[in-house]
Amino acid sequence: MKMLLKALVLVAAFAGYALALRYVVPSSEPWFLLGIGIVALAAAAFGIPAGVATAVLLLPLTTLVYEQFAVSTSYAGMAESPAYIVAELSVAVVAGLMRTRLRRLAERSNLLAATSEHLQNSLSQVQELGGVHNLCSSCKSIQDDDGQWLTVDAYLKLKTKMEFSHCLCPACAGHFRRSIDPDEEQDRAV
Repeated sequence: MKMLLKALVLVAAFAGYALALRYVVPSSEPWFLLGIGIVALAAAAFGIPAGVATAVLLLPLTTLVYEQFAVSTSYAGMAESPAYIVAELSVAVVAGLMRTRLRRLAERSNLLAATSEHLQNSLSQVQELGGVHNLCSSCKSIQDDDGQWLTVDAYLKLKTKMEFSHCLCPACAGHFRRSIDPDEEQDRAV
């Protein structure tokens, strides 16, 4: 739909240019310079090839109108001059490059917005533990927001994405072995 609208605007601009040349050409103004704007419009809407094609199509139209209505030869010669044609082609290239850069900028902006939204969603899922919590001095259970007492590992699993496996640190493992086999320390000494 967007391309169709651009095409309609370009056709309307082309028709307006032809009508302006037809009905306004006998004046003393160089109306053919409007063609540069149409070339820029075509290149900005559809890219460099469309701008170049528009410049190529405008040349015979302008020449035809100027010859038909016997406009001063200086304007007719100017409209066909290499300098004017180069100006149209330059405008086509510049407008086409600007179109390409704007499209890339829009793509990068969309990517940045999507990444930002993803990061915001990730941040909203992060729960920060803070504040003062009741911790039992004896069994080290912690009281949650509902007043229930949970082991520290159960509380952290509930509040975060942490997972736990249970094991013994070296100091506790040694204490545990001594409580099971009190003679083990004497065996080691020997």
